Amino acid sequence: MKLTINTERISWAFTEKLLALDNSLVGTKDYLGYTYFWSTEYKHYLRDATNIERKRVHKEFLKLGLDVGGESDKHFEIVKRFVSSKY
Repeated sequence: MKLTINTERISWAFTEKLLALDNSLVGTKDYLGYTYFWSTEYKHYLRDATNIERKRVHKEFLKLGLDVGGESDKHFEIVKRFVSSKY
């Protein structure tokens, strides 16, 4: 079963709970892509990314054993590869 959350139609209380849940999942395979996890070095790429793009970046960091909040040439390469809106 696929579940989709329309974040434009949920209440602020629900949004706060969703963000808190997702924050607790940063660094795990269950991260949902809503809350931030990245270094400020990548904020211009990831803050406007879709939750799917963020999940892909996060998943790839984990797959390669990278710190999800870290910075390196490899981190930046992954961010550029998975985020469609380049600055």
